[in-house]
Amino acid sequence: MIAKQRKKPVELIAYELLSKRKQLSEEEKKRHRSVAKGFEGEVMFDTYLDKLAGEHIILRDVLIHHNKYCQIDTILLKNGKIFLFEIKNFIGEYYWDDDSLFMLNQVEIDNPLVQRDRAHSILRRLLQSLEIKLPLFSYLIFVNPDCSVFQAPLDKQIILPTQMNRFIKHFPITTNITSQEKEAAEKLVANHIENSPFNPFPSYQYDQLEKGIPCYHCGEMATYPQKQGIECRLCGHFEKGSEAIMLICSEFQFLFPERKITSTSIYDWGGRMISRRRIFRILQQYYEKKGEHRCHFFE
Repeated sequence: MIAKQRKKPVELIAYELLSKRKQLSEEEKKRHRSVAKGFEGEVMFDTYLDKLAGEHIILRDVLIHHNKYCQIDTILLKNGKIFLFEIKNFIGEYYWDDDSLFMLNQVEIDNPLVQRDRAHSILRRLLQSLEIKLPLFSYLIFVNPDCSVFQAPLDKQIILPTQMNRFIKHFPITTNITSQEKEAAEKLVANHIENSPFNPFPSYQYDQLEKGIPCYHCGEMATYPQKQGIECRLCGHFEKGSEAIMLICSEFQFLFPERKITSTSIYDWGGRMISRRRIFRILQQYYEKKGEHRCHFFE
């Protein structure tokens, strides 16, 4: 049973949209790759956890606050216990030395055990405040099969890629979710913070972004208008006009939530490819019209 689904991070969505419409800086590209890689690792771990036998509850991507904010990749409630998983999608070869983690070229990287232990501490205090008495166990998961970690300490609850299948199978099969587990899951979901107080968005301005309608097959800004829609010059993908307009409306709303959707704003955002009149008709179909005369907009 999945009590909370995983969503694609808004920061990743922003980078995906912006990369079509502007040249990302090297720093932005690096951050984009990092966020994408982290999300891919979490999804990879989800596929392992989906193989768990018996009854259990899974909470994915939980943001909690107890004096400090903490993002937890995955929480599992099973066998009368709570398990916290800190997931790392590292690629390459690493080694542990004296409680520090290094790449093979001897460059030290941030110790993921510190992140896991911080999350464990914050979640443990939250559980105490919520009077949840189930024991808490935390694991650091190296999920990518293209990662090797040498000299990993044996007493730190670290799971390496070669151990993943055995680790999943070691959980005893339970037939029923207990009332304690259900109550704990409900309390944790109720304490999840949906809207993060942090702003993860990269900086951008409307005038910096290329206007037009990206191809939703190859992602390139290489479309041109056809009678019933748009077609990509590069891959030949065809999109109906109404679908193309709805897609760029969702982009516009996401990137500029403070701006109103009007036929003029979407006409400009879409590179003036589809007529303002047709855009107006499409917006009338899918949105509610607000305001009067020249001041109308759509929600």
